[in-house]
Amino acid sequence: MKRFLTPFLFILSAILNAQDLNYVKIVIDTLTSQGMHGRGYVNDGDKIASEFIAAEFQKAGLESFNINYFQSFGMPINTFPDSIHVFYAGRELAPGKEFVVASNSPAVQGKFTLVKLMQDSTRNVLDDLKKSGANLSDKVVITDFGKKDLKQISELNAAGYIFLTDKISWHVSNGFEVQNYFTIDLLRELYVDTVTQMILDFQNKFIKNYRTRNVIGYIKGRKHPEKYFIFSAHYDHLGQMGQRAYFPGANDNASGTAMLLDLVKFYSKPENQPEMSMVFMAFSAEEAGLLGSSYYVMHPLFPLDKIEFLVNLDMVGSGSEGIKVVNGTVFEKDFKKLQKINDKNNYLSKVSKRGEAANSDHYPFYYKGVPSFFIYTLGPECKEYHNVYDTPANVPFTKYNDLFKLITNFANDF
Repeated sequence: MKRFLTPFLFILSAILNAQDLNYVKIVIDTLTSQGMHGRGYVNDGDKIASEFIAAEFQKAGLESFNINYFQSFGMPINTFPDSIHVFYAGRELAPGKEFVVASNSPAVQGKFTLVKLMQDSTRNVLDDLKKSGANLSDKVVITDFGKKDLKQISELNAAGYIFLTDKISWHVSNGFEVQNYFTIDLLRELYVDTVTQMILDFQNKFIKNYRTRNVIGYIKGRKHPEKYFIFSAHYDHLGQMGQRAYFPGANDNASGTAMLLDLVKFYSKPENQPEMSMVFMAFSAEEAGLLGSSYYVMHPLFPLDKIEFLVNLDMVGSGSEGIKVVNGTVFEKDFKKLQKINDKNNYLSKVSKRGEAANSDHYPFYYKGVPSFFIYTLGPECKEYHNVYDTPANVPFTKYNDLFKLITNFANDF
C-alpha cells in the first residue's frame, strides 16, 4: 500500500496551496483510479482508499481519538473476485456494461436452457407458469417483469433469473447473504427472442467477517473544545464485479469525500481554526447498508449528545439546480439559517428541503437524536449512478466553490 500511495502524496503535496477545486479534482481522480478497485471489497480497495484518506488527515495535522484515525469493524459480504463470463446470442457480453450479477448470487457454471416469462396483458403468465408444475431447477427464467416481482418469480425454483432492464446499475446492499439462485440484469436491447440457451461461468467468495474501517480525525476547537461539529462522507463504493468491471463512483461518493478532505485542508489552517471542535468522518460500507455510520453511533468516540450538528455530503458533483437538504423539514430553524446565508450571498439557485430519509450516513446519527443534514446537489449534469460510467469526466462540480462557501458559513455560525 505504501508503494501505491507515494506518487499520489507527492502530487497532492505539490498543490496544497492551489485553488480548492484543483485539489478536489486530484483527489477524485485518485479515489476513482483503477488502483482503488472501486473502493470496495475486492483486492482491498476499501483499505487502499482508507490509507489515502488517513494520509491526508495526517498531512493536515488532524488529531485522532485513538492511536490512529481508523475505527475497524466487521461485516458479511459476498464478492466476485475472479472473472465473470456470460455468453449470449453468439458472443460474450461485457460485464458492468451489458449485464451485472446480483451481489447475493452464488457461483454458477454451465449451459442453461432459457425459459421466457414475458408480460401479457391478456393473462397472468406468471401464475400459468407456476400452475404448470414444470421443473425449472436446471433452467434459467428470462423475464421483462420488474425486480419488484422477484419474490413471486423466485417461487418458480429455477437455477437463476435474468431481468431485462433499460439501464445497467449495480448494488451491494444485498450482499450480506448468498441466495440459492442467481440473478442477472441484462440490457433489454440485447434480448433476442429466438435465443434459447445461455452459458454462464463465475465464482463468488462470501466473507463472513470482512474487516473494513471508518477514518476519523478532528481539529480541537479554540473556544469550545468540548462541543463538536461533524462533516461526514462515505468513501466506499461498489468495488469490482469480477476482474473486468470496476465501478469508479466519482459522484457517488468520491465527490463528497473530496469535499470532506478540502474542508480538512481549510479548517487545519491556523486562521480558520473553528471555535468548537470540528470532526471529519469518512465512513466505509455505506453502500452495504449504512454499516460504517451505524457502527460508529453504537461505538462513539465521544458522547453523541456533545454533537451540535452533523452535515453529511454525498453526491455533490453537480449543482446547476441547487441542493437538496434531507431533514430540512425536521430541523426547520437550521434549514432557515442555511437558506438565509444562501440568499444573502447568492451562492446557489435553490436550497430546497425534504423530510427524513434513511438514504445516507446522516441517518444513524439522526435516529440517535443528533441534529443532522444530508446535502446533495441537483442538476442534470451528473447522470450516471451505480454504474461503470460514474467517472470524473462526468462530474463537472458545477457549483462546488459556492457550496463550499455555503456550508462553511453555516458551520461557522454555530
